Amino acid sequence: MPNRGSVVRRIGGAMRLNMHLAGGREKIVVEPFMFDQAEAGMAKTGDGAGRVVAGRYRLLGSLGAGGMGRVWLANDQELDCDVVLKELAVPPDLPENELNARIARARSEARHSARLRGNPHVVTVYDCVVDDGLPWIVMEYVPGARDLEAVVRDDGPVPRTATARIGLALLDALAAGHRLRILHRDVKPSNVLVTSTDPYELSSQGYGRVLLTDYGISLREDAGEPRLTTVSGIIGTPSYLAPERARGEEPTPASDLFSLGATLYFAVEGHGPFDRGSPVGTLTALLTEEPTPLRRAGNLAPILLDLLAKDPHQRLRPDTAAQLLTQLTTEGPQTQQATVTQVSHPSAKRSPLEPQYEPEAPPGKPRSRAVWSRRHRNCTEPRSNRAKGRRTRCIIVATVLVLGLVSWLVIANSSPSTRRPNASPAESHSATGPIKPYGDAVGLTRGLRPGDCVKAQWTGIRFETKPPRLTFADCANGTPDGQVLASNAASSLSDAQANGYYRCESESMSTVNAMADAEYYSLPPTEQGWRSGVHSTACLIFNKAANIWGSVGTFRKVDDQISPQNAEIGDCYKVTEDKSWEYLYLARCNTSHDVQVAGFWKAPDGRSYSTEQSTQSDDCAKKYGSAYDSSRYTIGTILPDEETWKHGFHYVICDVYRSDNKKLTSRLTPASL
Repeated sequence: MPNRGSVVRRIGGAMRLNMHLAGGREKIVVEPFMFDQAEAGMAKTGDGAGRVVAGRYRLLGSLGAGGMGRVWLANDQELDCDVVLKELAVPPDLPENELNARIARARSEARHSARLRGNPHVVTVYDCVVDDGLPWIVMEYVPGARDLEAVVRDDGPVPRTATARIGLALLDALAAGHRLRILHRDVKPSNVLVTSTDPYELSSQGYGRVLLTDYGISLREDAGEPRLTTVSGIIGTPSYLAPERARGEEPTPASDLFSLGATLYFAVEGHGPFDRGSPVGTLTALLTEEPTPLRRAGNLAPILLDLLAKDPHQRLRPDTAAQLLTQLTTEGPQTQQATVTQVSHPSAKRSPLEPQYEPEAPPGKPRSRAVWSRRHRNCTEPRSNRAKGRRTRCIIVATVLVLGLVSWLVIANSSPSTRRPNASPAESHSATGPIKPYGDAVGLTRGLRPGDCVKAQWTGIRFETKPPRLTFADCANGTPDGQVLASNAASSLSDAQANGYYRCESESMSTVNAMADAEYYSLPPTEQGWRSGVHSTACLIFNKAANIWGSVGTFRKVDDQISPQNAEIGDCYKVTEDKSWEYLYLARCNTSHDVQVAGFWKAPDGRSYSTEQSTQSDDCAKKYGSAYDSSRYTIGTILPDEETWKHGFHYVICDVYRSDNKKLTSRLTPASL
């Protein structure tokens, strides 16, 4: 993945969205930014433990740290009870007048939150104190609580009935604040605490508590300034930020409702509605695309989609949302096993088994896994002028075979350390022959490891019926059908078989959503496999129609050749030419490169390849043209070869490049809005 080290790695990682004025227009700059963690979990001792704050609160240990400061578990020595203290981060060189202003803001915001003390679904703020010249917020400690992000990560998606109950609790908390003109502005899974140890018993009353936290650093609706930041900075998480907030507009109660919808979406689906594998891709999807189709939400889906409407005036009203969520809480309980059976290996688009294929090469030319044609135009170019003077450019990804001979165009300059040999260790044997850890149908005689590439032969409907028969393949030379993205350890065989699917979803969805037509697939071991030492579920990535051509996700290396099948949103490519052909190579976005992938566009069902060739640039420009400064950048298109199209890969890849054809030297963001 290009420039992987410069982006937040965790799904839904928080970002600082800085607003700058450029040429009279606001520009969004996305910068990595780590938020504080939830007020739950095991306290860790470290620097500061034992310190007494404001002569009253003894610090016991750190619960988490981030850009906003540090969260501490503390003991109130006067009342002899445990509390949470938030130590607000202040730059050491901050002028005294700005420091005083921040202290005043912290006190004001704590007072606002204290007005919600009577609400059962809000973590209470008790006080705001100043110690050693810096502000600290004293909050309720909720023993045994986990944040919703951790619940989903550890236990899998929450059933829709429990999700509806969580939604009712959060809606009650938000409505209470909105009546007092207090906006939360940072509703997200890590700011939702639940005290139930069983996510399927969560309720808004009784057994489990559902609490909205971080109200101590919220915003009074009429205050007109971002929470605890300068007026030029906006704090938000792209996956849960309302579109109007990403555009720099003022927050409203409807903005909180959008974030609520995104949070509930995450709870029931296991991933955010706009997760695309990178902050840039997520922000682009937030502004220009519809949410990823829901698979588990059932009757909850229409409610979530109405909360996620891009137009704030079209979102559900709180009272209507409460009525609809209340209706869903009367549904019967759903067991995790039933959910696994119902949605095992889902696919947004079911496709029957299709034979494996290799595109045929024209005489005298290399066989191509992907032949692309490109038409570029300025985003503002009039439609009537585009037909004149247009030249079509063909982009080809070379295969490793040229008329039956091995071609070293892709791997000649790659070091051995960047290529996986896919060598199999010694097989395990039983008295009856080699052990097959995933069963006879799969056929493998050793466990799968992250990075392994495979060929797959499906029986029946892909992803839905029997597991495929797998054989190991060379990632670079073998035209693989899939790759192992991760391997999740399990505590028992039943844990692997019941929960491995959800863990794979958490591991895989960011990569799946960043690709055009990908799907994840979990493969737990059989009882024989578990006894032989395979104690993890393999998480694989396949395309729904075509093969993946090469490695995917983080297993792709700089200078690897890329095809449409394994391209990802946010990729940066260098383009090299050879006569009438062009080749694309993965590049780091902070180095010189030619194009960046803005996203994908799916052709309508039934559209022919020739028709798509004549309309492709219009499709991409309509979808992504408004997200980039048209005076500087042009939206181009990448079309797969006709053989790939025939086998069901009907996606146009939309890329962006400089209109003056000079090199790009940094990652582009969808900034000129």
